[in-house]
Amino acid sequence: MIPMHRLARTASLAGFALALLAGGPARAQVVAGWDFSQYFVDGALSLDGETLVATLPANYSDFDPSYGAGPESAAFGTMYLDGTYGSTATPLDIDNDPIVPSAAANGSLLSNLGAPENGEPSPDVAFDACTVLATQGQAFCNLLVLTALAPGSVVFEADLGPAGETADGWTVTFAGKTSAGTSTLSVDVGTDGGFSASRSVELTTTDALYTVGIEGAASQKALVRFGFDPMGTDQPFLDNVAISVPEAGSLAQALVAAAALAAVAHRRA
Repeated sequence: MIPMHRLARTASLAGFALALLAGGPARAQVVAGWDFSQYFVDGALSLDGETLVATLPANYSDFDPSYGAGPESAAFGTMYLDGTYGSTATPLDIDNDPIVPSAAANGSLLSNLGAPENGEPSPDVAFDACTVLATQGQAFCNLLVLTALAPGSVVFEADLGPAGETADGWTVTFAGKTSAGTSTLSVDVGTDGGFSASRSVELTTTDALYTVGIEGAASQKALVRFGFDPMGTDQPFLDNVAISVPEAGSLAQALVAAAALAAVAHRRA
């Protein structure tokens, strides 16, 4: 029989290992990410300089085998401004579109630039990776944000279907700020075609990172709906949206590491 003090020591070391792993940097895989660099120019929902479009494909995904960025990422996510999932059905009129790409933030927001760097296949590719995007065939790469000139909603959908996977523990991270004052941004989240929770964040003139969890059972898809209500000159800016899942195997690795330390403690006891 193993003495109680040895059992306690083994359990203590195992717990210590798990605590160390839990306290380390969280690793996540970006299923779909958008930096809005695909847009042709400030103020126009166009990807080619000629046609206005009401959807925008993701241009980052850790499930994209080609550097985790570029047109192949489009299979894993779509942004909607066409009425889908309660998004605003934009009129596709440069003078009247309520939500548009913008250069008014003086370039890309810096918060959350590193979201795509956490996972595979290319941990060195961050948002605004124009060289990689151009190499992969993206026509334009402009440092733009998404902004609201009038009240409206935009929906982002991430889809693990092309990878043949499901996941739980989804999160959405994004950068946000305002041109002046404050602006409340509503954030509705859900999985597999519906919204199950509603949050709100207050944007300020400080470029800041925001994280919202998406609760629910393992699912193939996750949805995020941002609701804008700009007031006067308090123009809201949104950038670097990433919908992510926990990196596969991270929990299993933690348990194996804890078990290994426990085994070593037992042999030395």
